[in-house]
Amino acid sequence: MQDKKLFYSVHYDQLTPIKQEELLREIIVNYPQFSFDRLATFERFGKQTNTAIYICQGREFVFVPGDTVVLGWTDFVEGMDRDTQQEMVECLAEYDVEDIDGFLKSSMSPVREVTIGPMLVERKLNEIGWYQVAHDSKILAPYQKHIEEFRSQNYGSLTVHKRISIRRVEGEMLSYAYQSLTYDKLIQQTQREGFDLPNEDQWEYLCGGGSRTLFRWGDSFDYTMKLKHFTGGQLDDKPYTLEEPNHFGLSMAYDPYKYEVVNDDACFLKGGDGGSYICGGMGLVIGYLPVATYFRPQSGIEDQLDYKSDIGGDYTLYRRIFSLK
Repeated sequence: MQDKKLFYSVHYDQLTPIKQEELLREIIVNYPQFSFDRLATFERFGKQTNTAIYICQGREFVFVPGDTVVLGWTDFVEGMDRDTQQEMVECLAEYDVEDIDGFLKSSMSPVREVTIGPMLVERKLNEIGWYQVAHDSKILAPYQKHIEEFRSQNYGSLTVHKRISIRRVEGEMLSYAYQSLTYDKLIQQTQREGFDLPNEDQWEYLCGGGSRTLFRWGDSFDYTMKLKHFTGGQLDDKPYTLEEPNHFGLSMAYDPYKYEVVNDDACFLKGGDGGSYICGGMGLVIGYLPVATYFRPQSGIEDQLDYKSDIGGDYTLYRRIFSLK
């Protein structure tokens, strides 16, 4: 039986690579539903983690050590550079917003110190509500006009009224149908499988590892990044900058159009705003503000209740965690 305190960064980081590997390999003894796949080291934005990848239900999970960290945002560490500040001032001025700090504070979760337990975390996000169907499925019959349009065009995907989705995957055309799922049922379903969704504290830790800057890479916007919604389609096999794994080996908050569902009373969505800022013509900095580690989407309770009644679709995804208690 492992000494669980070794799963926390303060102790784990002091272990030799050999001792770390022993600890990581022993996890599957107590949790045989996971199989050990390989050791891995991830480095991003000045942080590094020596860890391991596990397989469960055909999906990759990564070990993330626990830690005590400060989360939330209230002030700059470095301050914005001139280009970032100028763009933010000009953009917000169009909406009669003069208090930049006040705007940012109202958009972020509050500052607090928390202890996050160690866990195994699903590396890639899961869709909600979509399931694959055969091309001759009766479900697709009412949408043949849309399907023929998809075949004749060079679309990567086509979604029709949150009912069907046609996609090209590695040159093959695949068809999907949609079945609605409530927020509560998603959580219940995940917990019945022996997992959970991260709460807001866990999600922010997994995203930024306790980084105190506005974005996880710093207080200023990085205009050299390759961004999906501003640089067009990919011209090579390399992922967009924000899709590359972070220092925990996780792809998180890489697309402001995409929400990630969390299990928390304070909020239930992180990592995006459904594209509201970008679609509103608010430029790069504000458009990508929703991928900031501590961004908390703002919406009224009526909107939340409506969204929770059908939590899936093209813009809402989830990842599972398994706590090492």
